[in-house]
Amino acid sequence: MRYVKGSFVITAQGDIPLLRQVRNSRFISHQQLFELLQYDRHVSSRGTFNWRIQRLLKAHHLERMESVSWQGSPIYSITPNGLVELESQGEFAIALHSRTRQMPDRVQVFHALELNAIRLSMARNALLVSWQSEVEISSANMVSAAPYQKDYDAIVKVWVGAEVREFALEYERSLKSSKQYEKVRAALEAERQIGCVLYLTADVDLLLALLFQLTPVAKRLGFLTARSFRERLLAASVTMDARSALVTVEEFLHYSHPLYIGS
Repeated sequence: MRYVKGSFVITAQGDIPLLRQVRNSRFISHQQLFELLQYDRHVSSRGTFNWRIQRLLKAHHLERMESVSWQGSPIYSITPNGLVELESQGEFAIALHSRTRQMPDRVQVFHALELNAIRLSMARNALLVSWQSEVEISSANMVSAAPYQKDYDAIVKVWVGAEVREFALEYERSLKSSKQYEKVRAALEAERQIGCVLYLTADVDLLLALLFQLTPVAKRLGFLTARSFRERLLAASVTMDARSALVTVEEFLHYSHPLYIGS
């Protein structure tokens, strides 16, 4: 289809997947966005991708973050204009929509970027089956008759050998208060939709603090640093509590299957 020269037309095949990815990530770097769209087969040409980004920025559908970057790459977030375009194509998210008063906060930037990096590490190694973002999870929780007990950072499905395993993923960059962790423990105790939760932390000290705050609990939890997971993936070592021996992520997920829980 040909368009009038100088006109701005949103395309369902090119622009909508890009805007949806930025919305669901809250914040994402230029390189991360290209790789995730490439992984999902929504883009192949770097030149076309760069052109598309520039026109969406010019039309104020995307916003470039000032004075911050990720590994030398600019960072984007979606604007209300971009959300309107998504919604016009049936892509509505209750948790982040065009009438949302509070758009993604800058304090979330590096939390979001690390989650993107974790997702990409699995995708690059052909482990990732699916990734449901916090925006999607919280939106579903608002209308579900059987919601998750928590708005997890992601619900992830991965290949473990020839089988698919599902887990909730949480990434902690800083320590919450003890009162907040009491609420988290209660939510984990009540969770029935997810068999296990993998907690990734910014460093070892935070990992130890989380162990103290969240264990013991009647939910299979695994703790490791985000860096260890990104670098070693299924071979990374997981701590489940202060008394148990370390296991690999692969072993943790294998024995988190309903077949093994309680056996």
